[in-house]
Amino acid sequence: MRFQRGVDATQVLQAAKHKLFVEGKDNQAIDPAIIQELLNNNDLTAIEVQSMGSCDNVRSAAQALIHQHSSYYFLIDRDDQDLATVDQSWVKFPDPTAFNMLIWRKRELENYFIAPDYIEKSSFFKPDIDVSQRILDVCCSRLFLDAANLTLLYLSRELRRPLAIGHFANPELFKDEGEGILQLEQLADQLEDKKTSIAGVLEKDFVKQKYFHFVNELNGGVFPLQYGSGTWLERMSGKEVFRVIANQCFQVRNASNVLLQGKEQNKQIAKELVSLPLAQQPSDFQDIVKLLKRRIGQI
Repeated sequence: MRFQRGVDATQVLQAAKHKLFVEGKDNQAIDPAIIQELLNNNDLTAIEVQSMGSCDNVRSAAQALIHQHSSYYFLIDRDDQDLATVDQSWVKFPDPTAFNMLIWRKRELENYFIAPDYIEKSSFFKPDIDVSQRILDVCCSRLFLDAANLTLLYLSRELRRPLAIGHFANPELFKDEGEGILQLEQLADQLEDKKTSIAGVLEKDFVKQKYFHFVNELNGGVFPLQYGSGTWLERMSGKEVFRVIANQCFQVRNASNVLLQGKEQNKQIAKELVSLPLAQQPSDFQDIVKLLKRRIGQI
C-alpha cells in the first residue's frame, strides 16, 4: 500500500462519487432528468442524479446510507410538510443528523414550472395564450381536491409517526428478565399516549379542521383564487397542473419535427427552462446549485 502526503482534502472530496438521489420510478422520470440537466448546465457534472422511487424510499435510503456515504445527498417533495421543517433542511445541509436531505420549498418539482413569470420564458408557447389565466383556472377547479389530498398526506404521516424512543440502549437497565419487564411497563404511558394520539387523528372533527386549515392556507381566505393570496401556486399538485398547462399552452417538436406529447413534451419544456442562466432560475434552483457547489468545494 502506498501513502501520499500533502493531499488537499478538497481534492479528495471532489474525487469522491457525489450522488443526488431524488424521487422518480427511473432515471427517465422528470425529477432526475430535469435536476441532472440543471446541475450539468451549472458546472456540477461531478454530481450524478439518480431516481429512488417514492419519497419514503428516498427518506429510508438517506437514513440507511448517511454513515457510509457522506457524499450522497437526498432531495424529496414537500408534500404536506410545514415550512419550518422544510427551511431547516436547507439551513442544516449538509448535516449527517438530518441525513443530508433537502426538501423542496414547493410541493413538487413541477410547481416551479407553473409559475407564470418563469414559464413565460419558454420558446414553446402556442400563440395568443394567457398562461397566467389558464393556470388560475386549472387551480380553481382543483382547490378542494388538493386540500383533501394534503389532508390525507398529513394523516398518513401522523399515523406512521414512530415512538419517541426507537430502542433501548443501556444494558445496565436490563440485567435480568424482571428489569426488562419493568422497562417495558414504564413505556406503557407512552404507548397509551400514542394510542390516544392516533385516535385523535382519526376523529371526524379533527379531520375536518385539518381540511379547513389546508383550504384556507391554499386560498388565503379568497375564492375564486387570486395571485398573491394564499399558497395555492406552491402547495397544490404541480404535477397535475403542469400536465394540463403543458397540453393547453405549449407545442413542442423534436429535432425530426415530430410533435411531442405527454411526459416527453413536459420534460422538454422543463429542460429548456433550466438551461436559462442561473440568475433567471427560481430561487430554490439557485440555492441548490450554490449549496452543492459549496459541498464539493467549487465555491
